[in-house]
Amino acid sequence: MPAPQATPVTAVTLTPFHYHSLAVPSGTATLARFLADRSMSYAIGGALGALRPSVVLPEKDYRRDLAALPWLCSVFEARNPALLPPIGKRLNLDAEGGYPKKIMDATGTGNLKTWFFIQEVPPGVVYDGAIFGPDPFDMVSRQEGREVGQIVVRTGRHLGGLVALTRANDPSHVRLNAHTANLFGMDPRTEEALSVDVFALYDMQFTRPMELAAAAEIVGAWRGFEGGRP
Repeated sequence: MPAPQATPVTAVTLTPFHYHSLAVPSGTATLARFLADRSMSYAIGGALGALRPSVVLPEKDYRRDLAALPWLCSVFEARNPALLPPIGKRLNLDAEGGYPKKIMDATGTGNLKTWFFIQEVPPGVVYDGAIFGPDPFDMVSRQEGREVGQIVVRTGRHLGGLVALTRANDPSHVRLNAHTANLFGMDPRTEEALSVDVFALYDMQFTRPMELAAAAEIVGAWRGFEGGRP
């Protein structure tokens, strides 16, 4: 399969956001250094109308969902990783009349804890990454009938953060996620290139930085990803 088009991208955070990435005392902290490839693929899909809303949550299947998108993303890596001080959050499960005792008993710990702390990524953090597939800036420009140089996407828990994407001037080295490669079926010829350099989380296993063209060739070999190819 031919390699998909690769568009180098700079992402800048506009508002704070968080993910439940790492356990910290009485809460969670976001991974400041990386934005995951899947998060960015879904974020672009949401911004450009490629995600279909539904009142019924489908069965979890990352490969099915990612293969349906016209693009995939590399990992986005921060130039200036930073976190804001911890802030308290409350999960209000009883606002609509309460919940059963077994749920009440569980709200002191874990994912149902009603009071916890988070650490968010602040505005102004700059990330570098790439989009594989049709150039989204060209897609939006054609739709709008004018040149569009910036796309704003939502990311983070509850899509609470805004991130501005612009084309990067020069191709850069990018990391891929070996976990995503495994979902699609890893080409044996690319196993060495996809060896894990940073094990961030179980589903965020990042390769060493590689040239953009090499990364595009690897993504193009993933079974099921069309990436805008005819």
